[in-house]
Amino acid sequence: MKTLKHLAALCAALFLTTAAFGQTARMHLNGTLQNMHLWRGQQVADGGVLAADLNVGLLDDKLKVGLWGGTDFTGDYKEFDYYVSYSVAGFTVAVWDIFNYSPALPFSKDIFNYNKHSTGHFLDLSVAYDFDTKFEVPLRLYWATIFAGRDLNQAGRNRYSTYVNAEYSLFRDEHWIVDVGLGGTFAFNRDGADGGANFYGYDGIDQISLRATYKLKLGRFDMPVFAHAMWNPDQRAGYLQVGVNLFAF
Repeated sequence: MKTLKHLAALCAALFLTTAAFGQTARMHLNGTLQNMHLWRGQQVADGGVLAADLNVGLLDDKLKVGLWGGTDFTGDYKEFDYYVSYSVAGFTVAVWDIFNYSPALPFSKDIFNYNKHSTGHFLDLSVAYDFDTKFEVPLRLYWATIFAGRDLNQAGRNRYSTYVNAEYSLFRDEHWIVDVGLGGTFAFNRDGADGGANFYGYDGIDQISLRATYKLKLGRFDMPVFAHAMWNPDQRAGYLQVGVNLFAF
């Protein structure tokens, strides 16, 4: 009952906020089709994935409140997330409630379960800065820390696992964008039994990436296609992801 009250309060707050901004609120819907799902150096799903992002933008889209979800074609991967983000002067701050309820994961599939010892949720706080906004340098820095949920050390306390990333655009023109990236992970609160483990694996470099995007247009519709090569030195693994942005409204 307590969880349902919190959920109702959240829904009411979102409704009242949207109503207060009136016509300045903008709805957005995006859809992506890709051959696998890669995230922060991890292969989250190894089959074809359809993902969608539905959000409302306020304050000229500086503030966004949204839902993100994805599933693969076999039902082995299922995810449903909530988020809020605010962007200004090149900075973006975001909080995500990430809920991966894939059948094989050993966590509760109850979306209302927030008990840290059994929940399928984890809460993630991120800060990013895009140097291109002010300095015309195509560099983006990103920091994200898991601050609650299913990220516990052997003592049952939150590890505060952290992911950091730098991305740089090597090439841009009217048709192509080519980016490279480097990411790493660590945890603030491990105990001796963890042996250097964090939410993503072990401390160190976990992502080396090369991504090329072609700005495909079909009539009056923009449908960018991309190829993303990613290597994870920690897991000694590599992946090639391809996909298309099906729509963006």
